[in-house]
Amino acid sequence: MPKSAKRILILFTTMLLLFTFCALRVMGLSIWDESLAKTAVTQQTLTLTFTAGRGTVYDRNLQPLTGGKTSFIAAVVPSKETAAALSKVLSAQQMSNVYEQMKGGAPFLTKLDAPAQTDGILCFPQTERYPERALAAHMVGYLDSSGCGVNGVEKSFNSLLTCGSKTTKITYSVDALRHLLPGETAKVVTTATGVASGVVLTLDKNLQKIAEDSAADLKKGAVVILEAGTGNILASASVPNFSPEDVSAALQSTDGALVNRALQPYSVGSVFKLTAAAAALEHGADPNAKYTCTGSETVDGLQFHCYDGKAHGVETMREAIAKSCNSYFVKLMQNVPQAQFLTMARSLGFGQSMEIAPGLCSSAGTLPTLEELANRRALANFSFGQGTLTATPLQIAAMVNAVASGGIYTQPTLYAGQADASGHLSVPADHTKGVPVISRKNAELLCSFMQDSVAYGTGHSGQPVHVKAAAKTATAQTGHFTDGKEDVICWYAGFFPVDTPKYIVTVMAEGGDGGGATCGPVFQKIADALYPNEIDNPVD
Repeated sequence: MPKSAKRILILFTTMLLLFTFCALRVMGLSIWDESLAKTAVTQQTLTLTFTAGRGTVYDRNLQPLTGGKTSFIAAVVPSKETAAALSKVLSAQQMSNVYEQMKGGAPFLTKLDAPAQTDGILCFPQTERYPERALAAHMVGYLDSSGCGVNGVEKSFNSLLTCGSKTTKITYSVDALRHLLPGETAKVVTTATGVASGVVLTLDKNLQKIAEDSAADLKKGAVVILEAGTGNILASASVPNFSPEDVSAALQSTDGALVNRALQPYSVGSVFKLTAAAAALEHGADPNAKYTCTGSETVDGLQFHCYDGKAHGVETMREAIAKSCNSYFVKLMQNVPQAQFLTMARSLGFGQSMEIAPGLCSSAGTLPTLEELANRRALANFSFGQGTLTATPLQIAAMVNAVASGGIYTQPTLYAGQADASGHLSVPADHTKGVPVISRKNAELLCSFMQDSVAYGTGHSGQPVHVKAAAKTATAQTGHFTDGKEDVICWYAGFFPVDTPKYIVTVMAEGGDGGGATCGPVFQKIADALYPNEIDNPVD
């Protein structure tokens, strides 16, 4: 082929390739422009969404435990006018946060305590989730930033409480920079997700306030009040308390304010002597048999001392409980079969988690095994509530309730049922029947021993003014030391009135100077608040 023909062929081929490349580029740009157009369409709207109308949590009298003042959710279009209007209802710190949102230029949501009036702001009233003073915060729980329950009843019943919520969507027409288009107005649509429902608890709002006010004298601790017989939880206070509207403050503290101490296990100590005495009496022990306390009892070469090494002298079971004699119970329980002792403890709720509401459970605490109790030293410790034994304030209250209720054990409960949108009890909870675990005769004996503890024993400092009470105290050793001093757990657990028990009250304190000295006054304050004058007119 001539050279000129080759040159023409090469030139033609090159031109063809260039034409093909250009054609493909044009097609690509066309497709890209189409994609950009579609993207622009999707960016022409911006939707803000919020949900409100969470179901109410009620006490046993259908008084609301949740719900506070009216506040506002505001949908804001950034402008000088809206900034000026917001500055009239927000603090300087709040405005600094709002300015950051305004810089973006896109509409946004913010919370207001009072409505702001101007074009570009839509205000939607809503009820605050919690009142200024939120009662039973540890039991009710709190919400996360998305409005979902994090713990307590709020978490356990999250689905039920949100089924009647209303979702509001505010849609704006915006440009590619998410700025509101001139002349456009927002479209608001509100939809309900279902039928509104609430949760009814066994708590009594008035008793809860009394419990929290009385427990404020404790640095760290808990108060549990049960309805005698039924085991319904009338009040449950944990100290220190926290605000469910300011959980961040509790998270930053070092005192464990978010811990529900009423459901957490602690060393038990001498309140457990009621269980030991019940096991011994059911085994056939003579409560009138005399024992001489010299201040200690030796088991397999190890001495077990009474508190402060005090010798109580000649005593029967009555005096041993009233004066809280360790040596008496060390000696007594060496003659009771370990299996029977352990069975009594389990029958009274020790070593078992309690589901006090669907999905809401207490800690099980710890019980020694039968193999461990084969060691006589371990048995001696267990006899007066020491060793590996731990229990929650709720478990201690349940034990006392069994004694005060003629030997019938009933697991405590917090859940009373479901409420409808009108705040009426619509679905009552099923109630657990009690189980006999102690004979009535022996239970009545234990009650009388507890009365003596208040009359002249270790429980005297908790004696109420206008109503007779029965109680048992404890100062439990923990094996942990702070600045050379052993940390203790103090208890005062009892009931009143003694003739017709109505209230079971357990007070627990982390630290202190003893069950009677530290927890007794709290018990007394609760009883005096409920019976300020005479026994026939309790304050409900």
